[in-house]
Amino acid sequence: MSGWYVFGVADAGLAVELEGLRLVRAGQLAAVVAPVDPDEFTEEQLNDRPWLEEKVLAHEDVLSRYLREGPVVPLRFGAIYRQLDEVVELLGERRDELTEDLERVRGRVELGVKGWVDRGRLEETLARKRAMSPTSAPGRAYLERRQAERDVAAEASALLADVARSVHARLAELAVAAVANRPQPPELTGRAEQMFLNTAYLVPAADEALRREVGTLDEQHRELGLSFETTGPWPPYNFVGREEP
Repeated sequence: MSGWYVFGVADAGLAVELEGLRLVRAGQLAAVVAPVDPDEFTEEQLNDRPWLEEKVLAHEDVLSRYLREGPVVPLRFGAIYRQLDEVVELLGERRDELTEDLERVRGRVELGVKGWVDRGRLEETLARKRAMSPTSAPGRAYLERRQAERDVAAEASALLADVARSVHARLAELAVAAVANRPQPPELTGRAEQMFLNTAYLVPAADEALRREVGTLDEQHRELGLSFETTGPWPPYNFVGREEP
């Protein structure tokens, strides 16, 4: 049985049909769709990481292609409708929300910023700064060393939380809007470093101020084993309506 996969919504007057895709127009809005077999999106397939990554990348690629044409409101991965009439109904029911979203992101892009820490290096640096006093009695050295390790770990966690808050506030001043998301675990990032910051910012498309600031922050925190990177531009998932189709 066939269906229609909806990637996102664009301006009806500006959007153009790209190869393998189709536009479903309703008033001033156009949904970007492609034919799909709904039965392909089974629970088993959704739990197949290589398959899922391939499909998500294809979803992102379509949205990025339309992002080059003009503003686009992305729908979450997996929005499938049985009939084109249902897509038209979607555009009608959510017309006001989608129109407002398009205006919000017009001329703007989403940039992601991630903060990483080499936890071992950070704790070593903190431990050196608060080295134990050499006057401790031999019988207390082991207990004091263990306590010092716990204190350093707690200090590192507190420092990361403070840096995350201050960096996000600093970058938010350069953006139209800002969102702080939950840091991703290593099994998703595939990196040895711990992610302690995962934020997104809506900025004017040609504005490089945020990227430059992230570069400055990266240089300022390298000594502690912290690093920062900018990703994107991305479809503005974090800055459009949260209502699911």
